[in-house]
Amino acid sequence: MDPRRSDFWFPRPFLAKIFTFNYIANIDGCNGQNYQIGVLKYIYRLLKLLIVSPVVVRCYIVPKAAWLIYHSSVGCDNLREKVHYDVDTKNKNVVLNERGYKDCEKALGVSSLFEEPTDASGAWAPYVLNAVKAKELFTKGVEYTVLGNGEGVGIIDSFTGRVLDGRRWSDGLHQSIEAMEGIEVSEQSKVIAKITYQSLFRQFTRLSGMTGTAMSDAAELEVTYGLLVTPIPTALPIARRDYPDVVFRSREAANAALVKEVLNVGGGSKDGRPCLIGTTSVLQSEVIVKALAKVGIKTEILNARPENSARESEIVAQAGRPGVVTVATNMAGRGTDILLGGCPSMMARLMTRSFLIDQGVLEVSEKAFYPPSPSKEYYPCDINDDTISMLMETASLLKKEFSEGLTAIKFDEILTVATDTTEGDDDPAYIVTLRDAAQAVKDIFKAQLAPEKEIVLSRGGLCVMGTNRHESSRIDGQLRGRAGRQGDPGSSRFFLSFEDDMFVVFGGDGLKNILQTFRVSEDMPVEAPQITDALNKVQLAVEEKYRDIRGQILDFDDVLNEQRKVFYRRRQQLLFSDPKSTLRIIDVYNRETVSDIVKAQTNEDGSVKIEKVLEKIGQFFPSALPLVMVEDIADLKQDRVIHFVNIAVEETFNAKVDELEKKAMADGRAPGSLARSANYITLVSMDNAWSDHLQNMENLKENVFLRKYQDLSPADEYKRESLSMFEGLLDKMRLNTIFSLWQSLKPTEAVEASH
Repeated sequence: MDPRRSDFWFPRPFLAKIFTFNYIANIDGCNGQNYQIGVLKYIYRLLKLLIVSPVVVRCYIVPKAAWLIYHSSVGCDNLREKVHYDVDTKNKNVVLNERGYKDCEKALGVSSLFEEPTDASGAWAPYVLNAVKAKELFTKGVEYTVLGNGEGVGIIDSFTGRVLDGRRWSDGLHQSIEAMEGIEVSEQSKVIAKITYQSLFRQFTRLSGMTGTAMSDAAELEVTYGLLVTPIPTALPIARRDYPDVVFRSREAANAALVKEVLNVGGGSKDGRPCLIGTTSVLQSEVIVKALAKVGIKTEILNARPENSARESEIVAQAGRPGVVTVATNMAGRGTDILLGGCPSMMARLMTRSFLIDQGVLEVSEKAFYPPSPSKEYYPCDINDDTISMLMETASLLKKEFSEGLTAIKFDEILTVATDTTEGDDDPAYIVTLRDAAQAVKDIFKAQLAPEKEIVLSRGGLCVMGTNRHESSRIDGQLRGRAGRQGDPGSSRFFLSFEDDMFVVFGGDGLKNILQTFRVSEDMPVEAPQITDALNKVQLAVEEKYRDIRGQILDFDDVLNEQRKVFYRRRQQLLFSDPKSTLRIIDVYNRETVSDIVKAQTNEDGSVKIEKVLEKIGQFFPSALPLVMVEDIADLKQDRVIHFVNIAVEETFNAKVDELEKKAMADGRAPGSLARSANYITLVSMDNAWSDHLQNMENLKENVFLRKYQDLSPADEYKRESLSMFEGLLDKMRLNTIFSLWQSLKPTEAVEASH
């Protein structure tokens, strides 16, 4: 993908992430482009769900933060809810009260949690708050999981159930969770650039995409992006039956009813219906698996645990076979069809891959990138001798072509070309042979799986069961939609309880009153129109809340995005400027800095503090100071002092440029060394200042939310204060550049004297 092109196709969210990373990292100057056309697959996820998850570029800093985080985590064990702090579950936040602050300060031996220590390691307050957040708001197996091989904590995507590779919580929260889990605390990172997908993609003049679940939020997509949603009718009539939800008083009773339903439809038996059970967390999926195991039902589990996630294609390929029971965390977001009777093409690919790996086509070290191969019982039948001979021939050709062994990435690429593309005239012999062998395996499996498909069709197709309503009804619809694909039969039903998190947090007294009205036993489902209406209202309230949050985030991000455009435009100009243009920029910076110095040292009556001016000139323009005498500028007005100092600075700078140019010519080096140094120093100063600005803007965002208690609009306050902060950013970039550049221009003697 060439980042300098003006039109882009994003078939997978991770490609959009790569493009976004290139933009904010300014790779190849791609953030200076005028983007024309963007086509997105899974557009819903990119444009709506990921709005609260910007792509960021980080560097690792604050080595002492690990010590602070560890002690904060240990100390927070002694803090108690309602005594030292309050938990706001709806907004995922904790607030320390006065006693909490005082007890923490006493325990840590500091006068204030907000006091910056002399070693500049940071105040205690954010570390203590993050430790309490980790303790109260984050649950292992729900929001995160502990990865193997010392890889730390992995964030679980609430929409797909997968671990978000490379993603970390910011502002020290990730490290606080690591400390809570008792594993090695990683270095705290600092954001040096970030952007939301929404801000990036709204720069395209034409944007389009495809998804199966946009109609429920068509109005929001139109308001936010100006995109109209057009529904396309299904190719075949929908044969799936969606049964009403059943609700129980307790989660345990709901799980027992779900297990009973699996038994009733033949789950676990050779001629029963395949069952897909959708959960919303790793913990819940494992509870269901244990409950099914007690009644003798073997299950396949698909969740965020690495050992299970790595087998996703293997598990999904057979999830439609008779009697197979699959428990999946957020199957709705996995984007994979479950074929009734099993998927012969995926099974053939797995068989082919396993056979070739056993024949030694991979480098030894590359085998670790693949999960263990499925057992022989996984496949519907054995393959014949002719097919084995074809696979052996393929292995021989691959070894001959890649004598040193294949890498895992190259091997996957070869498999994809052979199994997912049509034959080409220029295909090498090993691709042709591999394609024929894989097709032969597929034909064998397809013939064997055909009767199984008929069994599943006759039993009523895939049976989908859900354990929880999701925060978005769209996700529930996606889970139901796993059954009844392409006109196949199927059914769906949700087994809910009044103990489910969403109903406990957002249901309030309304659901409690309903429980008192319907006095039923634990194992009896509560079925009534009032129940369904009440649960729908709770889910609608949750959706409205998150819709408001997304709107507020967009309002804030619009402000930062305008600043980002100005910053990147300036950076872009500097990045590709020639030496003369760079020196012109430095000349402007010199004049603006001189003007700021003199104006800051001017009294109300217009007189200039000469000694203070000379002191500042010595700091920022040390080489020019000898040209500015007290008697030269004494008794001059402000504008005359500025003019005189500018002349001295300009003469000194031009003389240094000429000196370095002559020296470069004498040494046979390329000219423009000072311009290159100035360019580098300016870029570094800009990047450092921008990184600090991003953190300051994040702090401002948290601060303005408290002002709503003063009847002030957080968005308006954010816009007002961010403007002055951005003006300060531009000044900071300029002053840091001038200071660093002129320090490098000091005469050698002056440098030595300073030491």
